[in-house]
Amino acid sequence: MSAITGIFYRKGKKVDPHLIQKMNDKLSHRGPDGSHTWVEDNVGLGHQMLHTTPESLHEKLPFIEEDLIITADARIDNREELAKKLDIADVETVSDSYFILKAYGRWGEDCPDKLLGDFAFAIWDRKKEILFCARDHMGVKPFYYYVDEEMFVFGTEIKALFEVGGVPREKDEKRIALALMVNDFQEKERTFYKDIKSFKAAHYMAITKDSSKFKRYWKLDPDLEIRMDSDEEYMQEFLKIFTEAVNCRLRSPNKKIGVMLSGGLDSSSVTCTAQKIIEDSDLEKEIHSFSFIFDDFPESDERYYINKVLEGTNIQANFVKCDNISPLENIDKVLDYQDQPTTSFQIGLVHELNALLKSKGLNIILTGEGGDQVVSHSHNYIEELIVSFKWIKAYHTLNNISKVRKVNKYRLLKNKLIHIIQFYVMKIPTLYHILKKPFPLKDFINKPFLERMGIKEAIFFKSKKMNNITCKSEQYYLTQKVAHQNNFEVIDQYNSIFQIENRHPFYDKRVIEYCYGLPIEQKIRSGYNRYILRTIMNGFLPEEIRCRVSKANIGLASIKNLLSEKEIMNKIVTDEQNIIKEYVNLESVKDLYSYNLLEKISIFKIFAWRIILIYLWLEKVNFKTNNKLY
Repeated sequence: MSAITGIFYRKGKKVDPHLIQKMNDKLSHRGPDGSHTWVEDNVGLGHQMLHTTPESLHEKLPFIEEDLIITADARIDNREELAKKLDIADVETVSDSYFILKAYGRWGEDCPDKLLGDFAFAIWDRKKEILFCARDHMGVKPFYYYVDEEMFVFGTEIKALFEVGGVPREKDEKRIALALMVNDFQEKERTFYKDIKSFKAAHYMAITKDSSKFKRYWKLDPDLEIRMDSDEEYMQEFLKIFTEAVNCRLRSPNKKIGVMLSGGLDSSSVTCTAQKIIEDSDLEKEIHSFSFIFDDFPESDERYYINKVLEGTNIQANFVKCDNISPLENIDKVLDYQDQPTTSFQIGLVHELNALLKSKGLNIILTGEGGDQVVSHSHNYIEELIVSFKWIKAYHTLNNISKVRKVNKYRLLKNKLIHIIQFYVMKIPTLYHILKKPFPLKDFINKPFLERMGIKEAIFFKSKKMNNITCKSEQYYLTQKVAHQNNFEVIDQYNSIFQIENRHPFYDKRVIEYCYGLPIEQKIRSGYNRYILRTIMNGFLPEEIRCRVSKANIGLASIKNLLSEKEIMNKIVTDEQNIIKEYVNLESVKDLYSYNLLEKISIFKIFAWRIILIYLWLEKVNFKTNNKLY
């Protein structure tokens, strides 16, 4: 949760030290523990420090050693391994950024692939006159940049880039179109600002005065298979890897560690594993859980399961009551920090959660994010068995799932057959593509706008996921093709207001690779998905949670509270400035609000929410070409 900034004038123009400091100042909310810059001729690097590891207490960035200068926002998890290879002492006074610098000195462009953890960094190599940058495997740490023939400018948040003269502040209308079509799941690089890019996860770049090299250093091997001799071996290895992934993320100078506890399998597994690590070691840590609860929405409330996890532990529980928290709660403050429209209904809830975390003196929180995708629900297993003519096995699997989930097996089979016909035989790209009138969504977006963007037809929720007939191909898609980094970036900026860092054990590279390579029988068995996680949690989790196959929908209150926001909806359709009219048909949007379609079909809620956020963003941002000179 620190911040990095930088400028490289490729034609030799000297960097003004005051300019790099102005970039830092724009991100001062992220790093209250120190602000430093380094400038030499046509290169400048900056850093805002937030102490999130014990080693960071001894760290000052940018850091210089001989001809290498580094700025970084990083937590390196394989310090012990690197220490042996690089002949570095793995002690608290040696920072994570020093490990990165030494890794670059030893391996050059291959260094990011040698690192584990969450990181975004830039190294200026004086000898080679190269600015080398890299982002972690899943894009947990944010990194934005602008590059042209004259300069390369980067920062942890987009707002810092606009301090540099010549960086354009123009809206990217293609990105707006994709957002309105709810068709931006795979947008990893394009931002809402023209020519401002999000540095893609698992990539590095090497920038010189006349060349720009971008290269992917890691991707999940689609053919990866892990074979062991027994269930016990699979379980023990996964327990070891998962425990280490949680343990790495407990590194903090703070005695208090937060965990996001929803009561589901994933967050409960992280919580109980963290608690056991602390109990079995000499770590002087306290676990504080944070949970959303609902008094007026029993179908959203998970208190029963949350309290089951907390029973008999030393975990200090904290609750956020969410019944009356609107998605637009504190929206002005949120938009002051957010550089782009967000897509989450949970803005209001997260804001209240972070305020509570801050009041309790915490700046680290572990989450269960990614468990569904990484360990895998294996949704397509029955379809895969049917199309591969393994019908007896398909029948037994379907029978087991129907018993566990308490659903009619013939209805379940019918749904699976429809799924096969619709997406694999007829290849219909999206369910919403065939929605009957009235009010198909495509009527809400202005056709001339789409034509100007080169989009022939508005297709919603178009997803290559539909083409994945096997469980493995579906898991690959969900892990590698969906832009998780967009979610990380949004969450990171929510948290930056309160200097809070999220950590995600399920997105550890080791966990991802191991789970992906497992045989399907370790992922779904006896009617249960995520079988291996449920098994290793035997004895750690209460049975009611370990065997859960459903979870509550915490979004119901947010949607109800959104529907009550009539004032902003009326403002959008009556605003004399009509700042959004070139993108959407205001008369149709008015009908959308008036006829209560928001209460009936989920896609309308998502679409209405995106209109609101894009409108508020357009209203707040002053778009122009930045011609400031320094």
